[in-house]
Amino acid sequence: MTIKNGTVVLIAVAGLATAAGADVVSSTFDGGDDGWLVADGNSPANESGTSQPEYMVSGGNEGGFITTVINWSGPAFFVAPAAYLGDQSDMVGGSIVVDRRFVRPDSQADTLQVDYEVDLTITDSSNSMTLAVDLSPVPLDSWESFEVTLGVAGGWFILGTGVAASEAEIAAVLGDLGDVRVRGNIRDTFGRVAIDNFGLVPTPGTLAVLGFAGLAAARRRR
Repeated sequence: MTIKNGTVVLIAVAGLATAAGADVVSSTFDGGDDGWLVADGNSPANESGTSQPEYMVSGGNEGGFITTVINWSGPAFFVAPAAYLGDQSDMVGGSIVVDRRFVRPDSQADTLQVDYEVDLTITDSSNSMTLAVDLSPVPLDSWESFEVTLGVAGGWFILGTGVAASEAEIAAVLGDLGDVRVRGNIRDTFGRVAIDNFGLVPTPGTLAVLGFAGLAAARRRR
């Protein structure tokens, strides 16, 4: 049984993961912001500052969610807390899942995401390698669920060079994970962006264990 208690949830998943006893790591934001931050860069090396997101108790893709106001033309990324970091080797071949939404002001009618090159990043603890993924742009006027494979099928590339990441490079970063980020801004204009139900999942079959069973079929996969 999974009990949502407003903190990052670690769930032992024996028999479903690539290694027995692997942990699902998830944030459902049902009781707080779980220690997430908002940064103005797509990696630790490319940021100049961080701030706290705003926590909303309801209106998420079930329960609460976190959000931030975008009022500048630069990037904004939600930064995962320490529970996601360290040796995540068990996640190789698994996936990152996240729900995203653009909460637009009345003056901003266009909710189609700009096709940015970088929407998700994972960085090793020494900041020597950052891997990134470009999510397909879709309208985000309502919650949209995304799932990105933690393997070459996910489309990961090395930030700064654009070279496709190998399985060995993905495994190396996951084995010494120092930073995880998901893009906040979807357009270079004023607006409020939100995320919910973020998780590192050892195998796709464990989505139901996270409490995302109703969302699994609708996820946009890479």
